[in-house]
Amino acid sequence: MKEKSEGMPYNKLLQELSYYKQTYEELKLIMDTTFDQITVTDGKGVLLKVSKSCQETFGISESEMIGKDVYELSKSGIFNPSITIEVLKKKKELSLIQETASGKRLLVTGIPMINEKGKLVRVVNISKDITESEMLKKQLEETEHLLDWYRDEIRRNQIKNKDYIVGNSTSMKKIIELVEHIGNIETTIILLGETGVGKSFIAKTIHQMSKRREQPFVQINCGAIPENLIESELFGYEEGAFTGAVKKGKKGLLEVAGEGTIFLDEIGELPMQLQVKLLHVLQEKQAYKIGSTEPFDIKARIISATNKDLKKLVREGKFREDLYYRLNIVPIHIPPLRERAEDIPLFINYFLSKCNQKYSLSKQISSNAYKVLSSYNWPGNIRELENIVERLVVTSNKNTIEENDIFDIFTHIPKYVGEVNEFIPLKIATEEFEKQILLKAIEKYKTTRKVADILKIDQSTVVKKLKKIKKESLNDYINHRF
Repeated sequence: MKEKSEGMPYNKLLQELSYYKQTYEELKLIMDTTFDQITVTDGKGVLLKVSKSCQETFGISESEMIGKDVYELSKSGIFNPSITIEVLKKKKELSLIQETASGKRLLVTGIPMINEKGKLVRVVNISKDITESEMLKKQLEETEHLLDWYRDEIRRNQIKNKDYIVGNSTSMKKIIELVEHIGNIETTIILLGETGVGKSFIAKTIHQMSKRREQPFVQINCGAIPENLIESELFGYEEGAFTGAVKKGKKGLLEVAGEGTIFLDEIGELPMQLQVKLLHVLQEKQAYKIGSTEPFDIKARIISATNKDLKKLVREGKFREDLYYRLNIVPIHIPPLRERAEDIPLFINYFLSKCNQKYSLSKQISSNAYKVLSSYNWPGNIRELENIVERLVVTSNKNTIEENDIFDIFTHIPKYVGEVNEFIPLKIATEEFEKQILLKAIEKYKTTRKVADILKIDQSTVVKKLKKIKKESLNDYINHRF
């Protein structure tokens, strides 16, 4: 048989050509029918083969790509960045996100082919179109963001419409706006205000406004627990840490709070030795149980509150200055009830409704009674107001609570207050005004000597007038009751 090629029979050559042709057609079929985009370049980055799907993906035809160099195509924006260029540089398999001229986003993997001499001869790129999945991911993120916003709004409204009221005064509206803003900001907050203004409620509201809302809210009154017990309550203790310790040890409230919120009420009462430990907690986010040498992590958010002047305590050496500045990052001052008198009727109505429901009654309060209650300065704030409303509901034997019912149980409230809607004898008005001044003065300054100094009268006069007020109050009580 005549040979067509040196060293190889003609028939064998035909067979090999047929095999290579079949292999090429199979590979071409695979490349053209796969959902992924496949390109092959030589060792210099010139495109040798591309799958049919590349035309739609890259925005140019197959014939426009074959024979072109990837450097040129990348520079013209057909695709960017070029995975082939990176593989040629680093000579290893790489993956990256690529954008094309047609607006597609591809996840591209470039695979180098290296011959037996260690020379890079081909780069095969397999690209997966992730445009739709990226869009779906973005839409999902936007939807989640929108859902979070709706959840937050629903939660805010639930808190505002909860079985509790905050008030409609300008000062309280500003506080709630601030609480909404800082709820999810992981910063240290201290609540300032007199006893009974609602500091614990604001602390719970901050917790509910935060992402920690599903976690525990743990409250501890630093002034209500004996000094020798508060350390173990806060930090816990190990087995055998001291006589009387629980056998298995005990978790402290800082640990019990987990990833929730711990509210340290009356922080000004915290003993000095524990102030050092609390400072460590705030700085290092770690604490030690009593009897342990291994720290545990503090993951809870800490909110503190006080009715004391911490600056004054610092000056007196009763409160650590460094701890004061650590706690005082975001101070929120809650004004006393007397400074937001417009909120008093709201609280009266709320407490009246609550008591009526509690005792299965339907009591009402007259307009004059509202004026009397609104005139008082409420040193005990909301807590005191709630107490008085409940006493009025329970003790009044009529459906409508009148001002005299208030005077019966609460002699500190002045009888003649507010606007002058009717005329009374000037002597009575003067006596009533004098009574108000004396009662407020003795309430504030505690001693008759101090009251005498302030009012510029003799101490004996103060004592005499206070005895008269006490006697009149007793007579009023007897006359109304018997």
